[in-house]
Amino acid sequence: MLPRFSRLTVLLASFAAALVTTAATSSAEPSPVVHTAQGAVRGTASTDYRAFQGIPFAQPPVGDLRWQPPQPPSSWYGVRDATQPPPACEQPGNGTMSEDCLYLNVYTPADANPASRKPVAVWIYGGAFRSGSSAQYQPVQMVDQGDMLVVTLNYRVGAMGFLTTPQLDTDNGTPSGDYGLLDQIQALHWVQDNIARFGGDPHRVMIAGQSAGGESVCMLLASPKAAGLFSSAVVESGLTCGQNTRTAAQATNAAFITTLGCDGPDVIACLRRKTPGEILAAQGTSGVWYPVVGTTALPVQPPDAFASGQFNHVPVLIGNTAHEGAFFIYQANDVAGKPVSADAYTASVQATFGDRAPDVLARYPLQNYTAPGAAEAALKTDIGFSCATLTNAAALTARVPTYVYEFRDETAPYHASVPPSFSLADEHSAELPYLWGTDVTPTLTSTQQKLSHDMIAYWAQFARTATLPAPRYNPSAPREIVFNADGPAIVNDMAADHQCSYWNQVYPDGWPFHFNLR
Repeated sequence: MLPRFSRLTVLLASFAAALVTTAATSSAEPSPVVHTAQGAVRGTASTDYRAFQGIPFAQPPVGDLRWQPPQPPSSWYGVRDATQPPPACEQPGNGTMSEDCLYLNVYTPADANPASRKPVAVWIYGGAFRSGSSAQYQPVQMVDQGDMLVVTLNYRVGAMGFLTTPQLDTDNGTPSGDYGLLDQIQALHWVQDNIARFGGDPHRVMIAGQSAGGESVCMLLASPKAAGLFSSAVVESGLTCGQNTRTAAQATNAAFITTLGCDGPDVIACLRRKTPGEILAAQGTSGVWYPVVGTTALPVQPPDAFASGQFNHVPVLIGNTAHEGAFFIYQANDVAGKPVSADAYTASVQATFGDRAPDVLARYPLQNYTAPGAAEAALKTDIGFSCATLTNAAALTARVPTYVYEFRDETAPYHASVPPSFSLADEHSAELPYLWGTDVTPTLTSTQQKLSHDMIAYWAQFARTATLPAPRYNPSAPREIVFNADGPAIVNDMAADHQCSYWNQVYPDGWPFHFNLR
């Protein structure tokens, strides 16, 4: 276990007073005020941390700014209230949402001030690029135990964030799409311009994200527009890091435009007249709203950028959970009341792999698993996550310090709306309560709390120094970090556990985009 980091106590009073003030210093819970480049914001304070919520990092993407790259935020007079979380960007479901959603939250240790220069983590949420919100996370443990700042941000999702059409290409004057990715980049610019005022070090900014957020980190590594905006990167469960092609996306998006009745002579004007509700109804709940390759923000596929060396060269920590696929198989089958049957599993493998199916079934035999769903989940894990993670790590480590991890706490708590037919421990997202704090964070046992403390120490050290007390990844002699109930350990078995030698032969030219059995 890493030691808890000591906090800096140096106060440069004259500089600090110019930027950070306290409205009620005699109060048990003073209201801190920070003067950003756009204006002052008033947050909230507790014994261990301060929170500044709902700070605009871009102009509202509404009206003529809908489906446009984000624009720098406007200034304001007076002190802006920053005590409430911002609305989520428009997405399916319930909750507080708005098209005016480009806001971020800054959480700081209680003693942070402009002289502190503490490390910073910028957290990017997941949600398949069609849902998610910065308000889902309360990273108080990371802030307090790690003695660091955490920024959580919103970005546009679904059709609002990733629509691409030839008409938008003309309207934007550049290949369209990836507005959500551009939102993330705009937020990173805001961090560079403002985080020192909160006590953070703009030269020690670690970007981190999980699931679609992990994919976002891969894209930011590959994006020329993000160059110089961060100093280290953490990819948590970023699937294969590959994204959609413009050709495939525009074919799908054409149907969306037709559904909205906007396939007339002035497509853009029609689209911008539609209400958010109409847009959400037309986009449906499908997962087709992915970022696209071939824009100025994402010229090439991230794995190709890693292989060629044409990416932002910063140290990387990349990994996943041991049973990522369990989450997806459970959601698609058990929740629908139709757990995977033995016959359905066999038929899916045969439909997906054809002549290779007998070999796959021999490698993933039903008798080795507690249920057919667990076997299918293992395939999803190995092809869709673990082996691609090792492939990307091998490319990255050729040019930058790279570390690989796997979360293996088989006692990890999970949420299940209906009883699962197989174990969901260490599934996709299982590590989040240990690190970032979610709005549905379960109670951790004392053993799990210790593991949480250990993991936060690793993440905080990576933000602080861009190094870890572990071997760098070497594909010729692989060593990986595992986080299990006994704490961190070093192993060399990830490739074998996930049968990656075999899958590398099956997919020599790259991993499937969001792999699923048919």
